[in-house]
Amino acid sequence: MVSPDIRIKFDGGDADAAAIDMRLLGLSLQGADKIISDGLILLIHSRPPKRRERAPVVAKVREPVQGAYELWALYEASKAMLPLGLPKAADVAGYFLGQWWEAVIAKFTGNDEALVKAIEAMADMNQAHLNARSESEARMHEERMAYIATIRDALAMQGRAIEQFVAPIGPSVETATILPFKGQSARLTLAHADAIRESMKMDWGAIEEITVRTDGFKFHTSGLSVENPEAEGFLMAKVSDPKFDEEENVYTEAAQRRSSIVVLARKGFKGGVLAAIEIVEFVREIAA
Repeated sequence: MVSPDIRIKFDGGDADAAAIDMRLLGLSLQGADKIISDGLILLIHSRPPKRRERAPVVAKVREPVQGAYELWALYEASKAMLPLGLPKAADVAGYFLGQWWEAVIAKFTGNDEALVKAIEAMADMNQAHLNARSESEARMHEERMAYIATIRDALAMQGRAIEQFVAPIGPSVETATILPFKGQSARLTLAHADAIRESMKMDWGAIEEITVRTDGFKFHTSGLSVENPEAEGFLMAKVSDPKFDEEENVYTEAAQRRSSIVVLARKGFKGGVLAAIEIVEFVREIAA
């Protein structure tokens, strides 16, 4: 089975001497590993990764060359892609991961035009799979829209990973380039890195007891949809409570009833506006 690769190349700064700050490089590799793994899971299974789930990927380090610092990531088990029913799985994976990296970068640098373009390209690849199944036009459109929503769910999980990946950019190197097999490359500059770091800034409050009204849940993203307690609309609260890993639990049961619950949680603010909620423990459900 052919094993396609992704090259990660750092340039400028310390990389000119084929060296990078070890601590920052370690963070960068952790971020790259998650982004690649999550992208492969999305490609193979058409869903976001489950908590702590990993794709069969092994990172191989190649001896740096003069004037750059390059790393290689090899797919350990390309045969896992065969259930897709698509030809040339290696080529497909390379192209898909190129678009996946573009989408991750675009999302966390605020480039909405590039984000939509990359998502549509990934959806087009999935569309080819739907066409091969001779689905009706209406059914294919419905599945395409569902797949795009799945891509966006998976992208929402990449914030910490892309922030880790750009850790060396600025302090140690000037740019990082991802070069997938058979796919387009993606290049990150200091401007990209700064935009990513800025997008991840969140002022977190202390853990406190709060009341929220539930409105649905998503297992794969560890998300619980709740009414925004400080404004109109809804927020997808992240649930760190291990209870949420169970298929039937107090959170999902409450969400099915759309009831209010009391939880221990912390609020995250951007520019003084509530932007995130992290729930750490269930306290009780409030009877209707």
